[in-house]
Amino acid sequence: MMPRIFVHFAFFFLIITAITGVWMRAVPLMQQSWLIYDNVLHAHSHIAILGWAFFGLFIILLTIIWPHLKQKKHGIILAITIFIVSFMMFIAFLHEGYDTYSIIMSTVHIFVEYWVAYFIYKQLQVQHIIPNVAKLFIKGSLIALIISSFGPFALGYFGATGLRDSPFFDMSIYFFLHFQYNGWLFLFLIGIFLTILHHNNIIVSSTFSKYGFWIYFISLFPWYTSAILWAGVGNVIKIVATIGSLGQWIGVVTIILSFKNVWPSMKYTFTNLTRINLISTFLLLITKSVMELGLISPMLANLVFDTRSVIIGYLHLTLLGFVSLFILTQFLMVHLIDANRDIVFVGFVIFFIGFILNEGFLFLMGLSTWLETSFVPFATEVLFIASILLLIGISLIWRSLSRKKAY
Repeated sequence: MMPRIFVHFAFFFLIITAITGVWMRAVPLMQQSWLIYDNVLHAHSHIAILGWAFFGLFIILLTIIWPHLKQKKHGIILAITIFIVSFMMFIAFLHEGYDTYSIIMSTVHIFVEYWVAYFIYKQLQVQHIIPNVAKLFIKGSLIALIISSFGPFALGYFGATGLRDSPFFDMSIYFFLHFQYNGWLFLFLIGIFLTILHHNNIIVSSTFSKYGFWIYFISLFPWYTSAILWAGVGNVIKIVATIGSLGQWIGVVTIILSFKNVWPSMKYTFTNLTRINLISTFLLLITKSVMELGLISPMLANLVFDTRSVIIGYLHLTLLGFVSLFILTQFLMVHLIDANRDIVFVGFVIFFIGFILNEGFLFLMGLSTWLETSFVPFATEVLFIASILLLIGISLIWRSLSRKKAY
């Protein structure tokens, strides 16, 4: 059995992500702070993506292949390395923001990502427990992971050449985020989900899945341009962005359709909580996909990129909603979390309430800005409460791991 401590490592990253989130929501309510806001923001975002999400995905795969893994020591060393490097990167950003040590640790993390990609690729060649259609998604995710690393390298170049205030610097950030969120994280999650269903003898339409993969993966590249429409790109790029946005939407719909016949079988395999989480996850995915399709409209795209609360809402919808909820749900599916525990159910309910409050008020603030009306009352206080609820929900789910079940 995979070392249980790795699950605690993952939750540790999620907890410090939540704690820094609470702190940032508390800043407007405090008169002063001994921490620098931008430093906490950088630490928060990096540990969320490269700590919690990255490590969470890795240990789900490790859990699945562990009984058949011959290089168990390699897997253990790799997991420990990810944890140490990610935590040191978090501390560096917290201490100094974007500076010498944080850049060094971010660079080290990139090379650890390459190591992880190599390890996973080699496992795909020898692990026959992973179905071929799942291998297709996972291989695509590894390509996206490697491509995403070009973004931080570009940031270093533009920063060193005095172009930090140029559009290219922000384009590099969006490049990294796009291939992380929409490439690596999305494709890997779907690949692992297909693998879990396969292990439970739940049949998925491989034809629909393959079509969905190729449509989505090919669209991933032109789709990136929809994230840089704010830079005043020409009509050709706008057409490319439209093609990419339409392609991702068609790809997502096709992938979801490939799962349409699995729901009856899930009733006899997974708990009600797991099924509710899965339905919520895919509803969030559809919402995210439709929002991105809306960027085809130049007027809407300009409104979105000029409204900070909407951008933050989208990022949280993607990482906190779709990605994190899908990871936690897969923890349930591979029994890293006991879905039958009352404390787990309560934890997820509180998490959902915090998430809905967070998203609701962020988008209400954006709508208020667009309509040029008065500000949303008590928005700061409600967002602070939402962040606390998220922290409590995550803490309860983590707490369930250390409590023995009473029989």
